[in-house]
Amino acid sequence: MAVTAEGHELAKKISAFTGGKIFIKGRDFDSMKNFVAEIFTKFDALIFICATGIAVRMIAPHIVSKLSDPAVIVLDERGQNVISLLSGHVGGANDLTLKISAQIDANPVITTATDVEKKFAADNFAARLGLLPEPKDAIKAINTAILRGEEIFLTAGNVRLNLTPKNLICGIGCKRGTSAEKISSAVDAACKIINQPRERIKLFATVDVKRDEVGLLDFAKEFGREIKFFTAAELAAKVLEYKLDESEFVKKNIGVGNVCEAAALCCSSGKFALPKTKFDGVTVALLWEENL
Repeated sequence: MAVTAEGHELAKKISAFTGGKIFIKGRDFDSMKNFVAEIFTKFDALIFICATGIAVRMIAPHIVSKLSDPAVIVLDERGQNVISLLSGHVGGANDLTLKISAQIDANPVITTATDVEKKFAADNFAARLGLLPEPKDAIKAINTAILRGEEIFLTAGNVRLNLTPKNLICGIGCKRGTSAEKISSAVDAACKIINQPRERIKLFATVDVKRDEVGLLDFAKEFGREIKFFTAAELAAKVLEYKLDESEFVKKNIGVGNVCEAAALCCSSGKFALPKTKFDGVTVALLWEENL
């Protein structure tokens, strides 16, 4: 989100390598307060190009938990500093801050103690492996112990942190007549991109015009997972709610221009492990199932 012309130019630079959507004050929103309230839970990361104080006031009413809040990053309009403001570990704000600062030659500002001291952090480790760390209080206790130089054991002690594997929802779009082999290859490639085994996939989702798609049905049967079908209207509602990008060609043919991401979101809220990715005749999106 940018509030000045200079900020808009910087937003375009960042969007070029993050793939993020740009929202401009006066064009896409008039009240940042109302706009942030609308989108806070809809995006994996929010990047503010404005004063840090403004960003703090905008997000304050919506902060819930380090395990579910989106990453929040703030930049000045000249791109001199990139500040990791919220959800540094589980939300990925610290990693995104480093990525952005490297691309635009800026100063990364990261204040989480484990990162400052270059120490292992349990919640950061969990996030990178697609694991849910709980309970939340144990994260702080273990990270504090690490900072003190204490040994941490895998066996249970006074404090126990559970790292639970999260399920993936796989949204799929495909051309008419696509074979089960091609779909299987695309799903395998998608899982390989995020370094997750395909067994993490809990179910598949797509548009209801694919109910008779033989290759897709055969693939789901061979894979041993349910496939859910949603109407174009249901997908369109998710496109609007989450401000998803659409293909005009696909929209002209089936009535909605985003199948894989929208279908996954029809099954569960959550963060995308892999946004819409194109393969040979197949599009795949992988969404972490929300289980907080």
